[in-house]
Amino acid sequence: MKKYIYAIAALPMLALWSCKADEGTEPGHDSTPAVTVYTYTPADADLNPDNDVTVRFATNSATSEVYYMYQLTSEVEKEINTNGEAAYIEKVISNGEKISVNGASSVDIDLIDLHGTNTISAVAVGKNGKSIGKASFTGLDWEQKKLGTFYVQQAFIGVKETECALEICTTNNSLYRLRDVFGTGYSMKMQLLDVQGEDEDGVYTLFRVPASNTPWQVKLSSGAICDVFVEDIGYWQGNASFVTGVSGYENGFYEDGSAFFRLAWMADGVGCVSYTSPSFFIPYED
Repeated sequence: MKKYIYAIAALPMLALWSCKADEGTEPGHDSTPAVTVYTYTPADADLNPDNDVTVRFATNSATSEVYYMYQLTSEVEKEINTNGEAAYIEKVISNGEKISVNGASSVDIDLIDLHGTNTISAVAVGKNGKSIGKASFTGLDWEQKKLGTFYVQQAFIGVKETECALEICTTNNSLYRLRDVFGTGYSMKMQLLDVQGEDEDGVYTLFRVPASNTPWQVKLSSGAICDVFVEDIGYWQGNASFVTGVSGYENGFYEDGSAFFRLAWMADGVGCVSYTSPSFFIPYED
């Protein structure tokens, strides 16, 4: 890898109609309370998407209250299998947090520092009964494999060498990240694929790089200053074939932990500003 350092991406739905509209399907005519639970990556840059999640509770017109809680999924399944779902509904009402709603509503909250696979349960309560909705979220934990240096060269930031840690996800052995790759607090994930290539340095496994923030900005010819993030060229182009074969735009991970990257450097809200210069991670010798 040193040579690189030196050289410095349906079927149509059938509508079944009856002569009488079904209660509970038309807005404002719901007969029983219901809540649907959605999860999103937090928009707040101060939150950690590996362990923090934004949850949306969407209720129908028959709902007056919502109670929610989260537990490890294994615990939820055990309790429901042992005591039944009705008993678990009562537990959520007794032990959960309450949200007051007025019929059809949408309420967002942030859950912080979740680890492992969790089930987020919400119970909708109304005058005609109760019902439960669920969603899952897996909080990631990481194990350090190697320390090393990340090398990058771009016209708008110059040459950078950053000490960072190669880590593997404890619940997904094909998911890695470089912690602090662009500086403290800035990490970049590497999702390994079941595809390999080979060059004079040996066999490497291809991987994807989802969007990752950097601390840098770029000044455009218009004078605008934009935040910079990176992603693999396949994500930039909206075409995975750029990075899922040996095309010259792929990213490669060697058995010794070293890796090469062909990243698209993206100006937020504008698009790609550079993609030609490769970057590298070189682990320290054991």
